[in-house]
Amino acid sequence: MPDNQKKHDEILAEAKRFRDKCIEVNSENRRLAVDDLQFLSGKHWDSRDVALREKEGRPVLTIDKLSTFVRQIKNDQRINKPSIKVHPVDSESDPETAKVRQGMIRYIEYNSNASIAYDTAIGSASETGLGYFRIITEYEREDSFDVVPRFVRIRNPLTVHFDPDSIEGDGSDARRVLVEERLGVSEFCSKYPDSEIAKTRKTTGNAARDDMDDILVAEYLRVEEDADELIRLSNGETGWKSELLSLPPGVTIANSRKSARRSVVNYKIAGKCVGDDSAEFGELLESSEVPCRWIPVFPVYGNEIDIEGKVVRSGVIRGAKDPSRMYDYWMTAATEEYAMRTKSPWIGAEGQFEGKEAQWSQANRRSFAYLEYKPRTVGGQLAPPPMRQPMADVPVGAITMAAHASDDIKATTGMFDAALGARGPATSGIQEREQKRQGGVANFHYTDNLNRAVLQAGRCLLDMIPRLFDTERVARIMGEDDTITSAPINKRLEQPEMDEKTGKLKTTINDMSVGQYDCTVSAGPSFSTLRQEASESMVSFGQSWPKLMDIAGDKVVRAMDWPGAEEIAERIAKTIPPELLDEEERAAPQIPPEVMQIMQQAQVHIQQLEAALQDAEQGIEKERIKAASAENVARINATSRQDVEELKGWIAMLTQQMQPPPALAGAAMATGQQEPGVMPQMEQ
Repeated sequence: MPDNQKKHDEILAEAKRFRDKCIEVNSENRRLAVDDLQFLSGKHWDSRDVALREKEGRPVLTIDKLSTFVRQIKNDQRINKPSIKVHPVDSESDPETAKVRQGMIRYIEYNSNASIAYDTAIGSASETGLGYFRIITEYEREDSFDVVPRFVRIRNPLTVHFDPDSIEGDGSDARRVLVEERLGVSEFCSKYPDSEIAKTRKTTGNAARDDMDDILVAEYLRVEEDADELIRLSNGETGWKSELLSLPPGVTIANSRKSARRSVVNYKIAGKCVGDDSAEFGELLESSEVPCRWIPVFPVYGNEIDIEGKVVRSGVIRGAKDPSRMYDYWMTAATEEYAMRTKSPWIGAEGQFEGKEAQWSQANRRSFAYLEYKPRTVGGQLAPPPMRQPMADVPVGAITMAAHASDDIKATTGMFDAALGARGPATSGIQEREQKRQGGVANFHYTDNLNRAVLQAGRCLLDMIPRLFDTERVARIMGEDDTITSAPINKRLEQPEMDEKTGKLKTTINDMSVGQYDCTVSAGPSFSTLRQEASESMVSFGQSWPKLMDIAGDKVVRAMDWPGAEEIAERIAKTIPPELLDEEERAAPQIPPEVMQIMQQAQVHIQQLEAALQDAEQGIEKERIKAASAENVARINATSRQDVEELKGWIAMLTQQMQPPPALAGAAMATGQQEPGVMPQMEQ
């Protein structure tokens, strides 16, 4: 047997053993998760009870109260979205490059709908205690060779077999993960036409018949390590000894230790289902190395209890199912009891309904404007008109038990009336706010577990970016205000430049291969929500302190989200005193009054010099020039041209430096004294 085929068979056998182990370890969690989902879909009653009641014509009420609690957790996370923030770590990392990496991650999230993956994962965690999302790599477009990472949601958490030996809450220590899907024969043959299964199992043309036997396709991701020796050279560089060809002159190995080169390989395999849980894998479709040192599949757990090594995971509805069943039962009993009671009849003397039987027989179902009856005497006395009997009382006992069951649902989920949007027993706004916060704290671990998974996803993206974005290109980035721009990465400079902030020589703009970067996760409202809240706070503060509009009116208007706000803010900014503006906000440098006076005088001087020069060139003063010596004429022309150019240069310097040169007034005076006949002396 060829070595390649032998390795393939080993991978297939290993994947089967791993899948069987995961199902055996998590069989109880999977069974309870399925029961939770069925209960959430509306199957509250036992099938035997439903059949018996339907046979007897008795009511079977199903009142869905738990979906509200699940949606509360989901939508609270949608309001407080997680955000990945990148930070430089070592001396080789650059703060500006960290901003570019953060913008790239933000754009990857936006472009691949990461928010949907996050929402699906926390939704599954709140329902069953198990939720997942993952990151894959694929070509950016059909006509591109660039490979980019993308977030993918996992709608069915039971299709993921996560490493049962993993302990970390974010799954960073997982060494094996299997993600499976079931495809019909026709779909499989269309997707993998060159596979052996597709060649041997031809379709018949009848899609319904072909898809009766599903084909199991799985991605088996595992961490592989190759033993190697890590060395540190005397010049400070580190690397693997297997990659060292030769030592540079004068460089020695300063330190070394045994280690292993880590990689993640994705094996895509196919097979068939055997029974409900078992599977047989028969073909290795393809394999590829994942450009990340971790397996990019991220678990989001709910409640977790470790009982002597056996982990039990559950969602918010696991403990509320029995109270919900009680509520359904008592409301069904109350409804059934009340429905079986007779309607309130009309009581009258014999003969009072004679001739009007049809109208009186419908008096309990229809609304009549009036009812006629025949007067009758009983024992010589006129009988009273027909009267309705008092209405039967509601079944108080059953209603009271149903109220207790409803309170038990709130107690088991940790969410009370205030957390669900209803007015609770609070007597003040502070108490009501605290009750809402209590409901959020009781289930905060769902959001926190999601944030941990997103943090690990951020680490994986930071590890993927240098491997995938390794050439010079223009990357799309997204800012905190959701604006999309572009930034060059790995761009070589023609001439090295000195970085003013770090003082280092920079040869490449936004080099993705240099430096160590780390990330954190913060959760909170989106930028548009924060902007709206800031606008409301500014307006409220401006009402108590009207001077705010005079010193920061442009900021207030710019935070408002309506058409024309930016233009109005720019106009207001022009009315704000210059000393209150930042350097970037000043549209033009403000020139002091004394400098303006000197500049005006210099401008008049320049005009006079130009007029004198023009007169000299056009021969207006030929008679006076003839009387002067040739030497004097040359001196006048040279001095005039020199003064014009010098004063123009001084004016430009004044505009840039916003301070008058000390020698301007003296120079102008000296020039005026040299030629009193050509121009008047400039005033000091």
